[in-house]
Amino acid sequence: MKEIIFHKYQGNGNDFIIIDSRNSDIYNQYLSHNLFNVNDLCRRNFGIGADGIIFVLSSKDSNDVKMKIYNSDGSEAEMCGNGIRCLIKYLYNDQDIAKANKKKNYIYTVETKAGVKVANYKNGKISIKMGAPILEPKLIPTTINKFIKNIPYATFKINNFNNLGYAIGMGNPHLIFFVDDLSKVNHCELGADLERNILFPERTNVHFCQVLNSNNIKVNVWERGSGETLACGTGACAVHVAAHKLGICNNKTKITLPGGSLIIEWNENYKEVIMIGDAKKVFKGSFFIK
Repeated sequence: MKEIIFHKYQGNGNDFIIIDSRNSDIYNQYLSHNLFNVNDLCRRNFGIGADGIIFVLSSKDSNDVKMKIYNSDGSEAEMCGNGIRCLIKYLYNDQDIAKANKKKNYIYTVETKAGVKVANYKNGKISIKMGAPILEPKLIPTTINKFIKNIPYATFKINNFNNLGYAIGMGNPHLIFFVDDLSKVNHCELGADLERNILFPERTNVHFCQVLNSNNIKVNVWERGSGETLACGTGACAVHVAAHKLGICNNKTKITLPGGSLIIEWNENYKEVIMIGDAKKVFKGSFFIK
C-alpha cells in the first residue's frame, strides 16, 4: 500500500485537494498508470470531497512552482483563480521559505497551462495578476461571431430563458449573463445545458449575474467539469471585464459569490486583471492506494 499525503484548501468555498509532487513521482504515475481516480477522490459522500485536485510540480523555468489542476470529473483545466489562491496559501503556510525569511508579504510565480501568474501574499490577502482578458473568439474558444463593445455575444434561448450571453476568456472560457433577479434563474439547469453549447467547442463555464450597484455584482456559478460551485475566480474576473466594457461597473468591483466575495480590478488601460481574495486551510490528510 502506498500512502499519499494531501492538503485540503478552500477559497470562497471553492475547495481543492492539493498534492505536492515536487519531491516524488506521484503525478507521473497518475498520468501513466492511472494511479487513482480524480472523480472518486472528489466525491462528497464517498471520497475526500472537492471541486478539483491541484498537483504542485517543480517548474523547469525560474518560476517557484508549476500547477496542474483537474476538475472533479477528471478533465484538466487551464487555470483556476480560486485554485491558485489555495496553492499560494499552501505554499505560504506549509513551506519554509516565507517563514524562514519572516516575511508577511511574499511574491510567487506559478506556471500554469494558461501562462505564468504572479501572486503577492500580503497581510493575509492574496493579489494575483490573472492575465489580460481574451476577446478573440478563436482563442476563448467560441464560434460566436457577433460583437458589442468588442465582446463576442449571442442570444441564448432555453425554455423560458431568453438572454444575451457574453463570451470572455481568462485562460479558460466563460459565458456571462446579466439578469434582473438571480432568484428567478435556475442556474444549475441552465448551466448544465449551456456548458455544452455548440458555440463552445471545449465547453464553457457559465455565470449568471445580478448588478446590485456599480461596485457590487452578485454571481451564481456553473463550472465546466465541476457543476455548481460556490465561487469561480477566473469567472469573477470575466464578469468584471464584461460589466466594465458594457459600462455597468467601475474599475474596481466586489464580486459577491455564494461562498464569499472577491475584489476585481481592471479597466481598458490595464493589461492584466487583478484578483484579490483569501484562501484557508481546511485539513491535512492521507489516502492509500495499492
